[in-house]
Amino acid sequence: MNVEERASEKCRWFRFKIPCCKLGRLNCSFNVRLNPVVSLFSALIIWAFVVWCVLEAKAANEDMTEWRRWITLKCTWLYIGTQDAWALFIVVLYFSKYSKMKLGKSHEKPEFNDATYFTMLFAAGIGIGLFYFGVAEPIWHYAPGHYGNRYYARYSDNQQAQDAMNLTFFHWGIHGWIVYVVVGLLLAFLSYRKGLPMTMRSCFYPLLGNGIFGWVGDFIDILSVVCTMFGVCTSLGLGAIQLNAGFKRLNKNITFSTTNQIITIWGVTACATLSVISGLKLGIRRLSELCFVIGMMLMLIILFYDDTWYLLNLYVQSIGYYLQYVVQVGFHTDAFAQLGNAPDKLEAAEWMNDWTIFYWGWWIAWSPFVGMFIAKISRGRTIREFINATLTAPIFYTFLWLTIFGGAGIRMERNAALANVTCSSPFGGKTATKSFQGFYRLSCRPKNDMWFDLMDQYGDLGDFLSIVSLIGIILYFVTSSDSGSLVIDCLSANGDPDPPIPQRIFWALTEGATATALLYAGGTDALNALQAVSIVAGLPYTILLCFMCVALWRAVQMEDGDLDANGPQFSVTLFHPISRPSHRGFFKLFLAIVAPWYVIAIAEDRKKGSSPLALACRMVLMGVPFYSWIAMMVAELIPVEGISYVGWAVLFLFFGVATAIRTGMRLEDGIHGSMAEDFFVVMFLYPFAAFQMDRHASHHQMKKNTEDVEQGKASDNPRYEGGLDDKSVATAL
Repeated sequence: MNVEERASEKCRWFRFKIPCCKLGRLNCSFNVRLNPVVSLFSALIIWAFVVWCVLEAKAANEDMTEWRRWITLKCTWLYIGTQDAWALFIVVLYFSKYSKMKLGKSHEKPEFNDATYFTMLFAAGIGIGLFYFGVAEPIWHYAPGHYGNRYYARYSDNQQAQDAMNLTFFHWGIHGWIVYVVVGLLLAFLSYRKGLPMTMRSCFYPLLGNGIFGWVGDFIDILSVVCTMFGVCTSLGLGAIQLNAGFKRLNKNITFSTTNQIITIWGVTACATLSVISGLKLGIRRLSELCFVIGMMLMLIILFYDDTWYLLNLYVQSIGYYLQYVVQVGFHTDAFAQLGNAPDKLEAAEWMNDWTIFYWGWWIAWSPFVGMFIAKISRGRTIREFINATLTAPIFYTFLWLTIFGGAGIRMERNAALANVTCSSPFGGKTATKSFQGFYRLSCRPKNDMWFDLMDQYGDLGDFLSIVSLIGIILYFVTSSDSGSLVIDCLSANGDPDPPIPQRIFWALTEGATATALLYAGGTDALNALQAVSIVAGLPYTILLCFMCVALWRAVQMEDGDLDANGPQFSVTLFHPISRPSHRGFFKLFLAIVAPWYVIAIAEDRKKGSSPLALACRMVLMGVPFYSWIAMMVAELIPVEGISYVGWAVLFLFFGVATAIRTGMRLEDGIHGSMAEDFFVVMFLYPFAAFQMDRHASHHQMKKNTEDVEQGKASDNPRYEGGLDDKSVATAL
């Protein structure tokens, strides 16, 4: 048993055999190996969502749309700011001394050559989206109609065209890929150097230690499975919509309908299931290489057939604009536009909701899937080689794709405008089945038709290019589906690299069912449902990704010896009451929820000692703002308009005092960390932070008492031995 297998054995396991058939002396059976908690709860959540979407389709679509708008309104700053923070972190890591560390043992070589590695990166990380948005997104930004965008109608037509390309590059560039880098790098480092299982819980080992093998780790993997499922199904839904549009283009008897899109999903799901069964090296690798060849062939044909010099000029120019404005655009939150009160009406309040927030939610929802997939194929590479591979070749290739197809689309749109083709034109217009002299007014056309409209302008090659495009979409569809199924299966099986076939089939079918449910709930507006579920799924994982950056930095410091892995730590982990449940632990956690001020103040008093007056003042300083927050939240319902906002402001006084106490306790004992980490732990997990401080102070007091006894001294605080006892708790309450 190797190191990784020994580590994975610490997780929960459920193993059994399913008898299949008996042929003479040969007994056929299927093995099942899974984490029962992760598998059961993930399946229940996902299938409950499927049932909800099928039984309450209209209500499900409305609710998801409302969630999406709420997240955009309240959390744009979080989505935008974290992407920039992660990018800055990776830049620092790239130029640090730690970048020379290898993802594996010092003697290990990369498993895949650079060419195969790149094709697998690209196929898993991008896939279907480039077909759907390759033409449609630049056109939409160039001519958004009455919806507008942040640049619309400000400059000349030429500048609007460049801005359209710049926004498209932004959504498919460094900020998107950075989430894959964080997850993949951390997972590969801990798996190949530390022998931890290839599952998302392992990413938090530098922060939680062995706590990842309990309930906390199960929760992380459940969230990862659900997040991955919704992220992948967004892509599958987009692929089904575009395949339906393409088949309709080739055969007029095929209608564009939800039913046909669902049939398409299940047809491709069947192919993906066969690929998943074959395994990574046989199925996914060959599919990735084939996808890349088809995509490259399409690009080169369009590059040479269209205005080659214009497209090459646009590629160089657009990269320059991207590099010039990536920081400015990267931090832009549409703060004024989202107010929706611009007197000149030149900026659309919904633009951020429809585009950037959707993209960041989509990329983040894909991060467990693609990050783990990249980690699986990156053994033997250094950290710097990993960053180079993921943030250079795939991005520049993506930019070339977007330039060729998006640039050709913008050229067609401008030619159609010069030819006076309008949305109502019988040829080339919104509902036209034929072009006008080879042109369509793309800005009037449905997004799913734009790709095939572009192919149609290339004369006798039009049908051929459409057929090749359909083949490429199908193969990317299958690649995304089988890669996602395999990763989800690994997550539900504690990182097992070769999970049994029945489990692979189950998750592949669950993927198909989830994509079906999203299309069914969305109906004629399926794209809205697909975008909404990505935004919702990506939000909780945004928080986890922030902690992953901290974990990655701590992991490389420990490996290099800059941080002592066996140095001072808190006496218990942050999630100790969950990972090691007990009646006493739950009682103290309950007290930390309803009276954290008391738990924290007593912990500091036990650690440092203070007068009764100082202790009382500390309790008041934390208790008053904590209960004032609750009172003001209730008062908002009476209603006392706006009082809840005062409550939130007051609550931060409690957070500040609690953070100061935790930081002081940590510094006194030489525990590694920072005030920023302390603040976020207190703000998001104050009951667990209070519990941890209480246990740590209790252990400190017991140790001090032991030393005093050995020296013949009595304890100054006998009432605090062993932490908060039931009598002291009752007195406090």
